[in-house]
Amino acid sequence: MEASGVTDGDGDSVEAADRRDRLDALTHALVVVLLAFVVAAVVQSLGVALFEALGLIGEGSTALASVVPTALHFVGFFVAVVAYLAWRDAYSLVRIGWPTARDVRWTLFGFAGLVAVLVGLDALLSVVGVAPADNVSVELGRENPSVFLYFIPIVLLFNAPAEELLFRGVVQGLFRRAYGVGPAVVAAALVFGLVHYVALVGTGSRLAYVAIAFLSGLILGVLYEYTSNLLVPIAVHACWNTLVYLSLYATATGLL
Repeated sequence: MEASGVTDGDGDSVEAADRRDRLDALTHALVVVLLAFVVAAVVQSLGVALFEALGLIGEGSTALASVVPTALHFVGFFVAVVAYLAWRDAYSLVRIGWPTARDVRWTLFGFAGLVAVLVGLDALLSVVGVAPADNVSVELGRENPSVFLYFIPIVLLFNAPAEELLFRGVVQGLFRRAYGVGPAVVAAALVFGLVHYVALVGTGSRLAYVAIAFLSGLILGVLYEYTSNLLVPIAVHACWNTLVYLSLYATATGLL
C-alpha cells in the first residue's frame, strides 16, 4: 500500500502510515489512555492514604478531602504520559513552546468560540428537554458549594494540563502520524468524549454529556493543530472549566 501525502499541524507535508502503522497507532493510543487511568487509580489510592495518615485530610476538611483525590488522579495522568513518552522516546509527539502574541489571540478567540458553541448547545438541549448527566465533581459541589472554588486551582494546575497532554498531545499526536490531521482531531475528540462517560452520575443523559465533551475536544484539537502549541488548548480548557465552576458556585450560593 502506497503512502499518500497529508498535511500536519505545522503545514508540512507528511506521509500517511501503512495499515500496520495505523493499527499500532490505534493500539498505542488506547493503551496509553488505559495506562493513564490505571496509574491514576493507583496514585489516587496511595496518595489519599498518605494524606489521611498525615492528618492533612479527614472529617474536618470536607472540601479539601473532596478535591485532593481529583488532583491525585491527574497527577497519575502526568506520570503515565511521561512514562510512555520516555519508553517510546516520543517526546516529539507533544508540540509546546513559549506562547506568542498569535497564540494569545487564538486562545482568546478559541475560548470565546468554545463558550458560544457550548452555551448554544446547552440551550438547544434545554429546548428539546434533554438534561446532560452531571460530572461527579458537580455532585460533590452541590453538597458543599465551596468545593467548586477548590476545584478551580485543581483545573488550572492539574486537570486541564493533564488531559490536554494526554488527549491532544499524545493521543492526537499518535493518530496524526498514522492518519493525518483531520482524522486525528476527530478520533482524539471521540476518545476524549467517551472516557468522560465513567465520571458521570445522576439521572441526566450521559450521551448528551459525551456529545458535549466530544464537541469540546474537536474545538481544542483544532486549536492545537492550528497553533502547534499545547499551551493554547490547555489555557482554553482551563478557562472554560473555571467559568463553569464559578457559575456553579454562584448558582449554589444564590448569587445568580
